Amino acid sequence: MIPEIDFLPASYREVRRRHRNRIWRRTIVAIFLTLVTLSTVRQREIQHNLQTKKEKLEKRIQLMNEQLEDPAQLTKQIELSGIRANLLAGLMIDESPAQILSMTSHALPEYVSLTEFQFLFEKVPVKETSPADKLKKKEPEKQIPDLVDLQNLRSQRTGENLVLLLQGIAPDHLSISRYMSNLDQIGVFKEIDLIQSNETIFEGEPMRGFRLKIVVNAPGTYHPKIDQRLTAGLDRSFRGGFDHE
Repeated sequence: MIPEIDFLPASYREVRRRHRNRIWRRTIVAIFLTLVTLSTVRQREIQHNLQTKKEKLEKRIQLMNEQLEDPAQLTKQIELSGIRANLLAGLMIDESPAQILSMTSHALPEYVSLTEFQFLFEKVPVKETSPADKLKKKEPEKQIPDLVDLQNLRSQRTGENLVLLLQGIAPDHLSISRYMSNLDQIGVFKEIDLIQSNETIFEGEPMRGFRLKIVVNAPGTYHPKIDQRLTAGLDRSFRGGFDHE
């Protein structure tokens, strides 16, 4: 085997080694600078995109704020809507004599009948108003008209009681008591008082005549307790329209 013989001088080999090292160093520096440049460009691009999105969102927020009303005004509108709803519900309450007569008739036990039905209003004693309430009454122009109407409606409803005077006949005391219990279970009447109960003769048979005084609950305080068939399907007004305070 013939050995390789290098006839080049040592100085030449040193020059070539330095040249190769110089090329590698320049290549590494070029690659590093290229990476730095690319990362810088990418960061600038990401920053520009984020800035563009930020500006779009700021414009959208500005438009939404311009379209959105003042929260205080929205709160006032909500309160006004509630007042109008209560006023409308209060005006829709029906207290017709036919409706009350239907309730009292459907609650009659067997062999008990009504001979007289009276429907009237009784004034309720008015409590003395405080100085603050008097000041409020003197300045109604500062209140919302709908609120004034609602307060007037409530004062009208609470200023008088709807009273029923019933007269009828029953076979015994137990039947009268059962009738009063049925009326109480309807949940519409506030007071049920037996005014009179005496013996009478009806078609030759001994019976008991009775008289009842019944006070109807104010609208908004109806609470039916039993089968709504006792209301003859007119249970819509039981719910009332006022807030339960």
